[in-house]
Amino acid sequence: MKNVTLRQMEYLVSVVDHGSVGAGAAACHVSQATVSASIAQLEKALGADLLVRGPARRAHATQAGLDFAARAREILGAVTEAADAVDDSREGLRGPLSVGCTHTAGPRFLPSLADLVTRSWPDVQLSLVEGAPRDIQRSVSEGRLDIGIVYSRQVRGTDLEQHHLIDVDLHAMLPADSPLARRDEVSLYDLVDMPAVMLDVPPTQELLLERINAHGLDIDVRWRSSSAETMRSLVARGLGFGFVNAVPHPSLRSFEGMEVAYRRVEERIFDNAAVALTPVGRHRLRRVDAAIEALRQIAADSDPRAW
Repeated sequence: MKNVTLRQMEYLVSVVDHGSVGAGAAACHVSQATVSASIAQLEKALGADLLVRGPARRAHATQAGLDFAARAREILGAVTEAADAVDDSREGLRGPLSVGCTHTAGPRFLPSLADLVTRSWPDVQLSLVEGAPRDIQRSVSEGRLDIGIVYSRQVRGTDLEQHHLIDVDLHAMLPADSPLARRDEVSLYDLVDMPAVMLDVPPTQELLLERINAHGLDIDVRWRSSSAETMRSLVARGLGFGFVNAVPHPSLRSFEGMEVAYRRVEERIFDNAAVALTPVGRHRLRRVDAAIEALRQIAADSDPRAW
């Protein structure tokens, strides 16, 4: 058997994930020299080059490095699960918990979850990540996140288990002084005469436009933004309308202090829900299940129908 240690695996995975020896070492709270020496020993034990060092001290994994890192990540995850199972057998919740969320759903879920963990689960070390839906899903699949929060329409593949948090309705974001804002609901047929401000978050945008086109309607997408705050400011200035799944509290204004209104879209474009993702076939720790239940309560508390 080759002389390979868990520590060597941990350092290699960290360098692969962070893109450089320095960043990988910092994530592991050790020196660059320690990581470099450890990976050199690992390469010697395996008889293969795992990293290619580039300019600016960047490090790119070879194919052998990528293959080994993928297996090492599984082994490290299994060891962590075994250790966590001991922690979970004790009274109370404890141990690390990593949760990722899409940028659009982050404001709805992450602050409340952080507050709950800080106040009620002091022995849980919570880390939060925001990112694009595909990046969140990939991080859960690769074991870098315990839970990923996305919308069900954004999920691709079948390697993740979906835990339903709450159904979401498509809403139109409108300028506060728009005649449509005086209605309880709005129709797509009323919106086609206005320019649209699209939140540029694949694949949601493509799916939405595709289903709208299936209704025989053509939306004039005048503006695109990857920022919900920028979209809200454009709409508040009367430059168009936007589509959203997560409706903030009615008292929220744009960055400039201008008002917008949110109205439910009458047509059912497609069913959609906020879901929590976990890996299929892996033992779920108690703190993961507890966090999922907490997220369901957070979703219920922030449901616009309850306001």
